[in-house]
Amino acid sequence: MAGHVFCSDVCRARGEPLAGTGGAPERVLMLAWPRGQWRVPRWESAGMGEALREVLHEAVHSDIHVALVDKVESETGLPTLHALPENIHADFADEAAIVAAIRAYIGGTVFAGTADPRITILCCTDSRRDACCARHGFSTYKALVAEADPARFHVVQATHLGGCRFAASLVVMPQRQRYGRMSAVQAPAFLDALERGAIYLPAYKGRTDQPEPLQVAEIAAMGWAQEHGLDTGAVVLDAASLPQSASEGASLTLGAAIGATRLAIRLSARRFLMQGNCSIVAKGGGVETLRWCLDAVQPEAAG
Repeated sequence: MAGHVFCSDVCRARGEPLAGTGGAPERVLMLAWPRGQWRVPRWESAGMGEALREVLHEAVHSDIHVALVDKVESETGLPTLHALPENIHADFADEAAIVAAIRAYIGGTVFAGTADPRITILCCTDSRRDACCARHGFSTYKALVAEADPARFHVVQATHLGGCRFAASLVVMPQRQRYGRMSAVQAPAFLDALERGAIYLPAYKGRTDQPEPLQVAEIAAMGWAQEHGLDTGAVVLDAASLPQSASEGASLTLGAAIGATRLAIRLSARRFLMQGNCSIVAKGGGVETLRWCLDAVQPEAAG
């Protein structure tokens, strides 16, 4: 891949922040499918019958994230279908039964199966979608598999999760946490944080379903708490009226409390050329995007 320009390298060089990009799917269907047969789009992967292709396409367009998943270095095979956040998995006699189960799930009915109490970690290794996901994703995935206690964690490699420029990209379910720029060397600390029910701040993208400024401010406050020996889980952001729109250079100050300690968190709006994957970089494309960036975290004087 001589001469290839990686979107993740370009993104880092521009200083585009990870914080504030934490949207994670509400519902996920994981379908076990050999990695070598993955295609783009995923519902056109090799070996799929027409009915399965159609129902996967329908699921994606019903706001269900469909992830084809595989696992290496595993002594046992993956269950055919796994629903999250319900954490129910099942095997099926044939493709027609899989199609029926997926169609029922689209309609709001979870198929009969076995409950899985483990934390599920999806790690994107989708080389057909983007080279960065292969470059960073597979090494991170293998490190997680090697390090994770299989009784506590269910680690799978998955098709495109979004955020290729922040590879390696991960989704943790049922917590609905998004992580990016994860590396293999971070695997032990990452798993330790999840084991304790904590957030792994170095790769955390932000709280799902919150506006970008609040995601950025919360991560900043948790980082400050960690640096000063305080409980990161005790961070409470002030209720804030956020601007409906902003222009480059706009500033915003949000407040947070950690017990008796109060923080003022200053953000500013900066414009970045967003190139979401390597193909866009190669073609010279991209979209100018306004991002909220952290400027400073300052404790407020008491009283």
